[in-house]
Amino acid sequence: MVSPFIRVSTGLCCCLILGAQAPAPASGVIAGLVLDGATRQPIRRAIVTLSTVDAHPQDAVAWTDANGRFAFGYLPTGRYEIHVTKTGYLAAAYGSDSLRRPPGVISLAAGEVRNDLLFRLRVESSISGTVTDGDGDPLANIQILAMRPGWQRGQRQFIGAGGVGSDRNGRYRLNLPEGTYLVMAQQQGRPLPIRAEASAGETPPPYGYVPQYYPGTDRVESATLLKVEPGQEYTEIDFHLRVQPQVALQGKIVPPPQAGPAEQLTLTAVRDEEGNRPIRGEAVIKDLTFRIDGLTPGSYVLTAQATIEGRRYRGVQRIETGSEGARDLAIPLEPSIDLSGTVSVDGPGAAKVLPSSVSLVPGDRLPFNGLPLRATVGPDGAFTIQGVPPGVWDINVNPLGPEAYLKSMRLGDQDVLTEEMAIQSSTRAPLKIVIGTPPASIQGEVSKDGQPARAAVLLAPEAKFRHVMSFYRSVIADAAGHFEIKNARPGTYRLFAFDEFDPQSIQDPEFLKPFEQEGATVALREGQAASQKLTVIQGTGPQSAITGEAR
Repeated sequence: MVSPFIRVSTGLCCCLILGAQAPAPASGVIAGLVLDGATRQPIRRAIVTLSTVDAHPQDAVAWTDANGRFAFGYLPTGRYEIHVTKTGYLAAAYGSDSLRRPPGVISLAAGEVRNDLLFRLRVESSISGTVTDGDGDPLANIQILAMRPGWQRGQRQFIGAGGVGSDRNGRYRLNLPEGTYLVMAQQQGRPLPIRAEASAGETPPPYGYVPQYYPGTDRVESATLLKVEPGQEYTEIDFHLRVQPQVALQGKIVPPPQAGPAEQLTLTAVRDEEGNRPIRGEAVIKDLTFRIDGLTPGSYVLTAQATIEGRRYRGVQRIETGSEGARDLAIPLEPSIDLSGTVSVDGPGAAKVLPSSVSLVPGDRLPFNGLPLRATVGPDGAFTIQGVPPGVWDINVNPLGPEAYLKSMRLGDQDVLTEEMAIQSSTRAPLKIVIGTPPASIQGEVSKDGQPARAAVLLAPEAKFRHVMSFYRSVIADAAGHFEIKNARPGTYRLFAFDEFDPQSIQDPEFLKPFEQEGATVALREGQAASQKLTVIQGTGPQSAITGEAR
C-alpha cells in the first residue's frame, strides 16, 4: 500500500553517504537503520526517500547497504520527511504508525547530525491456496485477482489491487498490503480442449472454467470480502472451478447511411458487473460482421470504434447473454462532434491566468482509441476540441494556477461543473468556461488533547456538492499544527482534521456522514482569507504497526 501522504516532487541535490566519513560540520546529516520488524535482521537495498517540507518539495533517494544502514549528507537547514519501501514489505514513514497518518517531520539545524533513525518494516500480508477442477485435479495458469471495494463517481466498484497465476500444481501466493479485498479466480487464455458428445454434423461448443469469487460463488454480490491484517498469512484460500460451455456473440457494426468505408475498426467486450473485472473477448471482424468467442454467460458492454473519412465514430451496446450466446446483434456507430467553446476570466489579472489548453478524459470507463482530446485556447479564449465521440467526458483546464479557480462550466444551459457532461452526436451547444480570480483561502491551527497536532485537513463542499471532486482540498498541518489551503472555490464548506485519512475515501458518498457534527462550517469568499481552529477527529482509519522512530 502506498501512503496517500507520499509526494511526487523534483530531485534534491545532496550527497548520499553509505559508509563514508561525515561531511563538514556546516552541513547536516540524516542517517539510520532499516530492520526486518520480525527477525530484527538488517534489510539490504531498501529504498529510502528524503523529502523537503515546503511549497515546492524536492526528493533525494538512498539505498541501504548490507548492514541496513543509510545516510544523507551535506544537507542544508530545513524540515524533512522520510519514507522507506522494499519489495515484500509494507512501506514505512518516519514518525507515523500508519500509512493513513501524516508522517513526522525532522527539523534539521545547521550542521546537525541525526543518525538515530530506526525503521522496523513489517512483511507484507499474503493469501495463498490451490485451484482445482471438479475432479480435484490442480489447475495451472488460473489468474487470481484481488480487488479493493471502492467508489467512483458515487458508484460502488472494485479496483484491482494485484494478481498472480497458479503454478503447475495449482498453487498460488499473492502478497498484499493490509485492507479488505474481493478475491476471485478466472481462466486465462483460450478455451479448454474439452468436447462434449454431439450429434452427427454438429460442432460441440468449447468449454471454459466459470470465474469464481471467494468463498466459492460465481456471483459478485454473493462473495465474501476478505479482511487482510498487517503481516498475516491467509492460507487455504482455495478455488474449485467448474466447466461450462463457452458462448459467442455475433452481429454487425452498423455505420450511418451513406457513410464511407470504416477504417481502424475495433470491438471490445467487457464484463458489465459491480466488479468491472477486465474479461475481454477476442473479436473477429470481417465486412462489419463480428464474432466474439470464448465468453461465459453474463452481462457485457460492447464498444465499437472506427474512423470514417477521417472522423471518429463510436457505438455502445449493453447485452445479457445466456447459455446460447447472442446472435444478430446490431451496434450502430454514431459520429463524433467538434466541441467548440470559450474560456473567459471574471476578475483581475486575466492575462496571467488565462489557461493554454482545454482537454477531455473519459468519464464512463468505456474504451477510447485515438489521440488525446485536447485543444489550444486562443488569445480571445476560443477553442475547438475535434472528434469528441458520444459518451461522458470530464473537462480539464490547463494550467489552472494558484491565483485562479473554476467558477463555472456550462454546456449550453447545463451546468457541467457540478453535473456530468454527456456528449451526443446531436450536441451543438458551446462549452463556456469561466475562470474566477482571486480564489478564496483558509488557514488555521489544529490541536489534539490541547497540543498542536500534525493532521490531515480536509475541506469538503456543502452536502449538495459532495459529489463534485474538484471542489475538495486537503493539506497536512505542520508540526506546529498550522495549515493553509489556497485556491479554493468560494462557497460553503465543512472543514475536518483527521488523525487518519485516505484521500480516496472522498469518493464514498457515505464517508463523511459519521463525522458531520465534528466538522466546522466555513464560508469562503472570493479573495478573502478565512481562519479556523480545529480539533483532530481521532481513530478514523485502520491501525498499523509500521513505524519509523528515533532510537
